[in-house]
Parts: sequence; C-alpha cells; structure tokens
Amino acid sequence: MKTKVYFTVDTENSMGGAWSDPTLRPVPSDRRIHCRIDGADHGIGWICQQLVKRNFKATFFAEVFASQVFGEDDSRRWMAYLKDHGQDVQLHTHLNFHFYAQQLAQGTLITRRTDDLVRLEDVERRRTLAQACEIFERLVGERPRVFRAGNWVCSRELLADLLQQGIVLDSSYNHVVKGKGSFDETSLKVNALQVIDGMFELPVTLAHQMLPEPRLREGLRPLDPTSMSSWELRSSLEQAQQAGMEHVVLVLHCFSFVKSRDAQYQDLRPDRVVMNRFTALLDHLMAHNDRFEVSTLGELANSLRPVDLVTDTQTRIPQLGFARPLVRKLVQIANRLT
Repeated sequence: MKTKVYFTVDTENSMGGAWSDPTLRPVPSDRRIHCRIDGADHGIGWICQQLVKRNFKATFFAEVFASQVFGEDDSRRWMAYLKDHGQDVQLHTHLNFHFYAQQLAQGTLITRRTDDLVRLEDVERRRTLAQACEIFERLVGERPRVFRAGNWVCSRELLADLLQQGIVLDSSYNHVVKGKGSFDETSLKVNALQVIDGMFELPVTLAHQMLPEPRLREGLRPLDPTSMSSWELRSSLEQAQQAGMEHVVLVLHCFSFVKSRDAQYQDLRPDRVVMNRFTALLDHLMAHNDRFEVSTLGELANSLRPVDLVTDTQTRIPQLGFARPLVRKLVQIANRLT
C-alpha cells in the first residue's frame, strides 16, 4: 500500500505590526506571499517551480480576508497563479485582516477583535464563515471543499458550520496546540483520518522527539521542513509507510524559504538550509514513488465517501529519538545567525 503525502502550504499576508503601530500597514503580497528578493520569487513561485518540476501538486490554503485590505484583484492574481500551475487552492482564514478592514472603513479604532473564527458568537461566526466562502468563490471561481483554521484554532461547532457551507474535509487539528484552541474540548486521534459529527478531519502529521523543547506538547512536532532536518523528514515518512499509515500531512508556509530581519519583510534573504531540505524531500518521494504518492487534500475531499469507509483510525507516531533533533537544533541556531 502506498502512503499518500500531502504538502499543505498556508498562504497568507501578515499584519506586520499594523495593529500596534498605526504608521504601519499589513505586508503586501509581493513581500509576504511571493517573497521577492531582487525580483526573484522565493515564495509561492519558487514552491510551484519545485513541485511542477517533479510533477507534484500541493494544497495551498489561501487566506481570503486580506482581500478586504489589499483589494480582491491582488488576491485573485496570486490565487490564479496557483491554479494556473495546477495546484490545489482551498480555504484559510485570519480575522485580523477582516477587523483591520473594518477599522479602515469606519475610521475608528476597533478594540474588540480576534484572529480566530471560533472565538466569535454563533451567529457572527456563521455569518463570517459564509462571507469567507463567498469571497473564496469570487476569487477562485469555485466553492472550497477543504478548510484550515488560522492558528490551528478550531472546534466541533465550527466543523458543523463548515458542513453547512459544503466543506467536507478539515485539516485544522494540531495536537501541539491543543489547550490553546485546537479542539480543546474534543478528544481526537493523532495522525489519523477520522470523522467528527459527519465531518472528515485529517490532522497535520506529528513525530515524537526525546529532546525536550518547551514549546512542544508531549514531545510532538509537526512535519515541517522549517523545523525538521532532512533526515527527520525522511525518517518520519519511512516509518509512516512501514507502519501502514494511509495519509501524511506536511505543513509549510508561503514564507518558509526566506529569512526576514523585520516584521514588514523589507529585508529578506533566502533560507538555503530550508530550501535544500524541501527539494531533498521532494527528490526522495520522487525516487520512491513505488511507496509514496504525492496528492492534494482537494483530491482526497472529492474521493471521500460514507463514514464506514474510514477504517484506518489507529494512532501511529514516527520516532525521532534524541541525537538527531539535537543536531538539527544546533544547525537551526547557526542558520538564524547567518
């Protein structure tokens, strides 16, 4: 059995300190989404180039409320770029942009705000989600089928709202953030496709390390090229495949391959370490396509059928040990200093 591997790219602008400093504005797409350095794209353009070169696709979770700040034409351009390059575009939300746009429109300071849909009261949450889906449809030309909440903050109530909007698959559960908003009141399985009240949930895949790190919950770390070495990524995939895991979800961001010296992304440098990790991982999957299949969450959503077909609910967690994470940590420290 092949293990399906899903690269998911959270694609979003940044507030860039605009809430705390009224002289600043949110960071535009050329700096945060395209991550252009001397005219060369190190964001979604570079990611697409590497994927298309190997005939791979990824799921790009596109944040829609920034279009209320920068205009829908701006967001439509980069979403169309992704679609034109054969990539899967699905829904992502950060309400900071929604409330910032309201502040600009009314000219008065907004003090009551949140970045997360689940923090809203029921009626406002449903109305805001419906608005997000409408914006997505205008920008992309189709309704979303998959959703990822900003900051991984999601709940059973929001899943019910997603179903009402025709979304069938969510990928918001991150056990590392449990207790901070990621399904705090619901017991979910790690690393397994599951069904919650009729909604399919596929969490980001986690691996376990023995090296203590304060920010990790129970030693678990998402599969992310920015925070795992090439060996850790390959080992996690190999262990997942050998254990019979059907689905592996990796996460990265449109800005994963640059280093920024400031919140406004004015001073960018390529992150060669992370770029090399990503391309090495793509090459590994390409070389072992007899055991791995790179797919998209959109394709998975379109193939999902009744609940009784979801049978692989066993929790399996790849193990990273102590030494390799320690070496990676030292490399990351050195990389940040250069």
